[in-house]
Amino acid sequence: MQITHKDITRVEKIFFGDNGTFEDDKNERYNFISCIDRSIDVEACPGSGKTTSLLAKLYLLSEKMPFENGKGLCVLTHTNVGINEIKNNLGHRAEKLFQYPNFFGTIQSFIDKFLAIPYYSNKNHERIAVIDSDRAFNRLFTSFAKGVSRDDLKMAKEFLHANGDIAFKLTYKQVEEQVYDLVKGVDGKKIEPKKPQRSKGKNAGWSNEEKIRVYNSLNKLKASILKSGVLSYDDAYFYAKEYLLAYPEIKNAFSSRFSHVFVDEMQDTYNHQDAIIKLLFDDNVIIQRIGDTNQAILNDNDGISAWEDSERMSITESRRFSQPIANILKTVALKSNPDLKGRNEFDIPTYIIKYKSKEENQVIEKFAALLPVHDLAENKQYKYPVKAVGWVGKDKDGLTIKSYFPSFNKKISNKNPSFKSLLAAITYSNISEPKEFFNTVIDCLVEILRRSEIKNSTIKGERYYSRTSLINFLKQQFPEQFIALSSKISAWASQSFSGNNPTEEIKNFTKDILFPALDIALKDYSLKFIDSNDAEDISAQTLQLKNIFYSSATHLNHVPIEVATVHSVKGETHRATLYLETSFHKPCGEYLIEQLKGTAYVKRKGASRKEMCLKVAHVGMSRPTHLLCVALNETLVEENSKLLEDNGWKII
Repeated sequence: MQITHKDITRVEKIFFGDNGTFEDDKNERYNFISCIDRSIDVEACPGSGKTTSLLAKLYLLSEKMPFENGKGLCVLTHTNVGINEIKNNLGHRAEKLFQYPNFFGTIQSFIDKFLAIPYYSNKNHERIAVIDSDRAFNRLFTSFAKGVSRDDLKMAKEFLHANGDIAFKLTYKQVEEQVYDLVKGVDGKKIEPKKPQRSKGKNAGWSNEEKIRVYNSLNKLKASILKSGVLSYDDAYFYAKEYLLAYPEIKNAFSSRFSHVFVDEMQDTYNHQDAIIKLLFDDNVIIQRIGDTNQAILNDNDGISAWEDSERMSITESRRFSQPIANILKTVALKSNPDLKGRNEFDIPTYIIKYKSKEENQVIEKFAALLPVHDLAENKQYKYPVKAVGWVGKDKDGLTIKSYFPSFNKKISNKNPSFKSLLAAITYSNISEPKEFFNTVIDCLVEILRRSEIKNSTIKGERYYSRTSLINFLKQQFPEQFIALSSKISAWASQSFSGNNPTEEIKNFTKDILFPALDIALKDYSLKFIDSNDAEDISAQTLQLKNIFYSSATHLNHVPIEVATVHSVKGETHRATLYLETSFHKPCGEYLIEQLKGTAYVKRKGASRKEMCLKVAHVGMSRPTHLLCVALNETLVEENSKLLEDNGWKII
């Protein structure tokens, strides 16, 4: 079995029509797509098109099914973005990839489906109610446990309140046969309860006897929650690991089912996830891991990527950002990449916007003023949004995103306000981002169903649909309609962000195609929501709740600039990005200054903070296609201005 050059040129027509190719100067993408006979690691730069290249490989492999012995493909991702992308790109052509014997989903869903759920059910003779860390966390504070006194439970919950990070990741680890420790995270150490300090003054700590009582209370509390069927994501990995230890022979079953395993965004894989993958598949299974070491920013700052050093195939040409941005990213990286190549269609310089202490709130306005200078202010001309991003969004001492945008609220940035009409919701989404546009449309469908009193049948009775339950319902019961809807939403999002309101198309599709296909009759209250022409007024306060900045200049106040954390925009593309300096023990510019001047970083011991800053900066600064700006303190800039300018920065 092989993938030929002719196969790849043929699939280019499916993916790009006449407007694209997988070819590059070094044949890097062709080499990756055609390599199907051995395990490899692939290091791909931001915007390299690695996911599209992977999708092309998967599509070509699916054409060659069925494989020898009926084996299939296992594709593991970290988010549903890649899954939705293949559905949107390939439509009905992707159907085979989502059918047995293939698996296409997140690592978490794979662990849940094949390991945690069956092992838990077999061991406890009960069904899991839910696997959700938020639900498991909340249950710790609302549940009781048999055999635990009121006073001991009070002390245990006092400890959890003071240590929310422990509470969120509380799970078990087997230390020897039938002996388990309560730990923070799958691979964490045994927790040691300490009495929370109520004030800066010294308080008497718990005695050893009290610490034992608190630990035992936490143990019984956690056990009772697990018995009720409420698991965190860490709990799912605990049961998966138990399953593999108890029945190591299941490796044979998984190795017999899958011929190839593909892990996308490998740099986001934790050690406990990687350990399970290695335990599940033998050496006969071809495992290909694709990612970017420089973008290894995990959801928790303490997390370490499991992607060990290895010999790797490379994709070094970005199809996202310009060459001036590529020149900066060559050294603003954990692993420097002197071969990094960008696009040559535009040659906008990279900017450093310097600010004086206590005047950080002027920075975004200066960034906005650069947009018309480089013809980037007209939304209709561009597919992608404008954003200002920073690392630290929480309220704390030192520089944070709030220093630049005082109304920034990390907790509500992903929430959509409620509206009285479909038109209002879609009009509002014109100032949002693609993934949020998708959520807005789904939320509108949920509202339409609620107004018609259409409910979802669950094991706990009938419930109104939520965004998640509606998506799951469509995927399971009406997969063709879900693929069509997802494709439509992508098209509507493109219209919306180019300045055209797609509400009329959404109305027609919803009333005339989608709900009739689902055999759902809508009531007048729902039709009023769909047909209303009341767009409502979007107040400045509402915009602030959505973390949207608008310039005070009349000629610029039509350009929305979303303010967000770097972690929340990972994987996105912007037409212009402002990277905001924030503090991580000290201002991050102090960690980054040598690399901003063009000096490659040399890895050394004791530099973990600098390395974390480099990875976050690399992710943030690799989002834009056209314009990259970085906000830095004036004193730091003036001390290094000559070498910064020599490296291509324009200072304003």
